[in-house]
Amino acid sequence: MKAKLTQKIVDKLEVTGKRYDFRDEILPGLLIRVGSTGGKVYYLDYKDTSGRRSKYRIGPADSVSLSDAREVARKKSGEVAHGKDLNAEKKATKRKAEVERVRQLGTFIKDVWTPWRKAERKRAEEDISRLELHFGGWYKLSLSKIDLAMVGKWRQQRLESGISPRTINKDIAILMSVLSKAAEHEVIKTNPLKGWKQLKVDTREKVRFLSDAEEQRLRAVLEAREADARQGRENHNKFLRDRGYKLKPEITEQVYSDHIYPLVMLAIQTGLRPEELLEIEWPDIDLRHRTVTVRGAIAKSGRTRHIPLSSEAVQVIKRWQRSKDGQQTSLVFPGKMGGVMDRLPRAVTRAIKAAKISNFRPYDFRHTFASRLALGGVDLNTIRELMGHEDISQTLIYAHLTHDHRKEAVSRVFG
Repeated sequence: MKAKLTQKIVDKLEVTGKRYDFRDEILPGLLIRVGSTGGKVYYLDYKDTSGRRSKYRIGPADSVSLSDAREVARKKSGEVAHGKDLNAEKKATKRKAEVERVRQLGTFIKDVWTPWRKAERKRAEEDISRLELHFGGWYKLSLSKIDLAMVGKWRQQRLESGISPRTINKDIAILMSVLSKAAEHEVIKTNPLKGWKQLKVDTREKVRFLSDAEEQRLRAVLEAREADARQGRENHNKFLRDRGYKLKPEITEQVYSDHIYPLVMLAIQTGLRPEELLEIEWPDIDLRHRTVTVRGAIAKSGRTRHIPLSSEAVQVIKRWQRSKDGQQTSLVFPGKMGGVMDRLPRAVTRAIKAAKISNFRPYDFRHTFASRLALGGVDLNTIRELMGHEDISQTLIYAHLTHDHRKEAVSRVFG
């Protein structure tokens, strides 16, 4: 439709249930679009620089008067006549505003890097927490302010405070990922850490693993914990029985009171990473062929691997199965709400402390598995496969425990 637009006509334009345009006869290109639900918006219809028709949005009729719309349309028509592409310019302005908005480190991490990281890396939350912990004080800075000198100073301060080079390298690697993504999105021209040299680390550093005596003490603590749980259940049931209440299931020596004992034993017997162990499901365990499968979806390397189960591991799993009888969950070690636990329970750390084992982390159960394979004469490549290492260099930390031809050489010559 086309006619001389007046404010009265604008106010009375009817809603038909379908979108339509009403064009002004006075000013070529000016139109008001009536939406299917009644919304009215002024536009300027013009030809862009390529000759195609395009519509520049002026604004809604309930906030822009007809006279103001005509004034804007006249001005923009003049700009078109001088070769401007209105919508292209608007998009460029919007793009520039968006770049400015995410130019701050914290905003870019939240709006751009975090969604990408979560899609790319399973345990992205760890990286996000690490960034906030170590670089949270930089979040209000513009990305362009972060440079080699700034990161170098941060690294030196961390070294002086006693943080290991390996840990510092991990922290900076995550920051480098953020800056690389910012350069990719053209928020900054280039990644200021491109070519950054990481600190040298000892790839054959001595690893911590359980001695036989330490393991015996740990087992004793776990057994005592089970005995206390059985006695506690027995006392509680006596209390319930005396009052005529329904009894709780007994905790016998054929089942576990909870998941702590089997978790620790399988960590030692399989060498699984804590996060892998917590995501193992019952279909991953094949007791007939005595193997546990670490699916690529939960493996750090993204590659599936199969680990043989020892006789003790099989017995631990069978006992744990009896403990979980009737509970509907596919996870072998579910959390309180049935989902995946984000870390090994604190009770594991408390058991280690109670066994008087010092300088030992739950992750070192994995080192215990690998170290015992090396001490048993297993070659490094087999250990690499069982551990799920992507590169043999990661396995070299156990090399000093294997049968070493260098020892034979020195012994043969010097005795």
